[in-house]
Amino acid sequence: MLVRPAEGAGGFDVFMLRRSAQSAFVPDVYVFPGGTLDPQDSSPEARARTRGLDGPGVRAAYRAQSAGLMVTALRELFEEAGVLLACDADGRPLGRADLRARTEQLAGARQNLQSGEMAFADILAQLDLYADASALTLFSRWITPPSEPRRYDAYFFIARASRDQVARADARETHDGLWIAPRDALERRDTESFRLVYPTIKHLERLAAFGDIDTLLEFARSKPILSIMPQGTPESGFSIPAELEHAW
Repeated sequence: MLVRPAEGAGGFDVFMLRRSAQSAFVPDVYVFPGGTLDPQDSSPEARARTRGLDGPGVRAAYRAQSAGLMVTALRELFEEAGVLLACDADGRPLGRADLRARTEQLAGARQNLQSGEMAFADILAQLDLYADASALTLFSRWITPPSEPRRYDAYFFIARASRDQVARADARETHDGLWIAPRDALERRDTESFRLVYPTIKHLERLAAFGDIDTLLEFARSKPILSIMPQGTPESGFSIPAELEHAW
């Protein structure tokens, strides 16, 4: 979940994408950027090309698998939204001016990643950059219920972007990327043009409870990480136990 300050006084927006209508899973639905862990995301090459894997956003209980998960989150964010959270060899984050100067280079790198011509670690090496895992904070873990034919063990991370951060859908797997206030997204959820699935709705409700990014990130770093598996079916509707509603 990539958030940035909203235009004007206070608040923030989150970046969302509409999945392709041809997608085998939740087609034509608005989601946060994300995807599936690739074996290369856990490779020694990927770890060597990533900084901050032991940062404050890593929870002790998930330290064993966090490296691959964080690389996946960083890779998918670049692939689906065109946003590269990167730093130099010493872990100093690259600013927007640095990345703006590399616009064409980054566009070509994104195409190579999407086509499978180059692995994420190789792209970072070519750019002389390192993926910045310190920018990520683990927010939640949701598991698809048994009633669903496709099941996932999904980890959600949150990261801050600058107000002028440009993000674009890849026009392949995703379309119609937009920055939107969480409350506005929830207000639009019942319309045919802005369909949402249950986990996305619950995360937007969580985000909407905060008025600024600093408070949200402080909460994210200290909140418990509980494994949430909704009850129900698409026909009957999903829910989570009442005691977990404000605990996850």
